[in-house]
Amino acid sequence: MTSSLPERLRKSGRVFVVAVAGDSGSGKTTLSRGIRRLLGEDLVSTFSMDDYHSLDREERRVRKITPLNPEANRLDLLAEHLGSLRRGEEINKPVYDHAGGKIRGPFPFRSAPVLILEGLHPFYTEELRREIDFKIFVDPSRTIKRRWKIKRDCGDRDYRPEEVMKEILVREPDYKMYVDVQKIYAEAVVKIEDSRLPPPFMAKNPPERYSVRLIQEVIETQLSEVDLNIDLSALFRLAEREFSIAFQRDDYYGKRVSVMTIDGELHRSMIEDLEDKLCSLTGSKSPICDLSSKEHVSAIGMAQILICWRLLEKLQHHLATIEN
Repeated sequence: MTSSLPERLRKSGRVFVVAVAGDSGSGKTTLSRGIRRLLGEDLVSTFSMDDYHSLDREERRVRKITPLNPEANRLDLLAEHLGSLRRGEEINKPVYDHAGGKIRGPFPFRSAPVLILEGLHPFYTEELRREIDFKIFVDPSRTIKRRWKIKRDCGDRDYRPEEVMKEILVREPDYKMYVDVQKIYAEAVVKIEDSRLPPPFMAKNPPERYSVRLIQEVIETQLSEVDLNIDLSALFRLAEREFSIAFQRDDYYGKRVSVMTIDGELHRSMIEDLEDKLCSLTGSKSPICDLSSKEHVSAIGMAQILICWRLLEKLQHHLATIEN
């Protein structure tokens, strides 16, 4: 009897590392939430690269350096730790306390079979890139990123809006110099802009709507059990809200890529079959994507599903290499 994907991951003795790169407040955690839902919390561990700051908040203030500068981070230690974790070993890792801006620990840490690393610099050095199995870069527009960061830092970290905005402006040059350039190494780049479509007719307090461009490196290995099928009859019968889907092949920093652009919201029935097939491979009973309503999937939700699709392709290739 063929073992299930979760069983194969547990038996492998190896840890598969997924890194989600992007600026602070760019939606890294939202995007990776789909992976955690697909695989289940017992198969996934997560930590932030913030834990590898080399300077605490006060030390950065005195030295006038932002955490986006690689010199304010222990990238060599992170690469060493990722190598140990991939071999299934336990590490002693620091933890950055956002409430007080202090570095705590170290504390013992052992990863589940899949590790999600979120942060500013996961692809910055060759040593780090070698230890990462699947590289994702989240790239919202400047307007969206500012809106999300103000909402998060004021709501979750008790900052004042003027403090957040001041920090955003100080950080922007370092973002362009040290973080934005890392997307050339990503296998999947998720670009997010505000929707160009009108809001739903007669809608009161409509949710934020986005246009997402998913740029993925073309790979030869395919997950043959799962096909992307869209039910056109359901599309015409149930699509109450405007949306658009476009697909093209392109070249992105010297790599052959596929580019899918989704704008607006899709009726849930259009993607249920794909989501069900992905979940059947892992035994998940939770929806992968974030729902903007009970019936409609946002463009970001669709990107979560497509990223999970690519992840399963990578995991199956990873396991086949180990097992053979």
